[in-house]
Amino acid sequence: MSLGNRDIHKFKILESHLVTHVSQERLSDYAVGKFHSLPSRKSVKKAIKRSFLLVNQEPSNTGYWVKVGDVLTVILDETERSVYERELEVIFEDDHIAGVHKPGDLPVSGNTFRTLQNALLFNLKPTHRKDALEVPRPVHRLDRQTSGVILIAKTRSAVKNLGNQFEARTVDKTYLACVCGKIDSITTISDAIDGKEAITEVKAHLSFTHKQFGELTLIEAKPKTGRTNQIRIHLSNAGFPILGDLRFGGLKSGRGLFLFAHLIKFYHPSTQRVMTIKAVVPRKFEKLQPFRK
Repeated sequence: MSLGNRDIHKFKILESHLVTHVSQERLSDYAVGKFHSLPSRKSVKKAIKRSFLLVNQEPSNTGYWVKVGDVLTVILDETERSVYERELEVIFEDDHIAGVHKPGDLPVSGNTFRTLQNALLFNLKPTHRKDALEVPRPVHRLDRQTSGVILIAKTRSAVKNLGNQFEARTVDKTYLACVCGKIDSITTISDAIDGKEAITEVKAHLSFTHKQFGELTLIEAKPKTGRTNQIRIHLSNAGFPILGDLRFGGLKSGRGLFLFAHLIKFYHPSTQRVMTIKAVVPRKFEKLQPFRK
């Protein structure tokens, strides 16, 4: 691998992708959604700019026209290790993976120091696997305001295996939310987001009247696809914005966003056994109940 004047030994490959079909797309557009370690368009552009997203083992640019046969590779600079010393609740951990409870005020990753990504080395135990990642990596994303379970890979094989599971849609995620308005039944929302298929199953659990917020419904949401802000957009478009979701039409709650990643169900990347990692529901959900009329 050629990386200009940079030392190749400082880098490790996180993910690779072979281009088998493409129709007139630039690198900054094509790579969006192809890598779990680059969850957004902004992260893709940043990786290209910093030469952490390579084309055929070489740095490229956002305007490169992707061709069939190109190999795209995401690499990690092992020297860039920032440790944010903030304690997190580790729900489950072994040598391959971990399940961590992400607080609602913490971004998963990004340009800031205070991220869940930078707090992982402070909270997780080292793995003794030969393909250990120097820095454990979240394999999916949660919005900054959304709290709850996030799945972490500690080895390169776990990153690949879990990535394949997400791509095959065999990972089940269940969220709890409190929405404005009354929902009476089970429904499936399938409105496209940014021109891409997006499906969310919604099940109403409890409707009640709050003296400050009016009609509210506690719901369970299961996203069947993984679009950015999918649950928030779908519920807002359906006329039931999430309490505290000021961006998508919800009422100001005073306690943040009432959206919680309650559990995640998947196949363990090593044992292949079905696993369910569940987080305890925040007390703010329970505190709404005493205020019912």
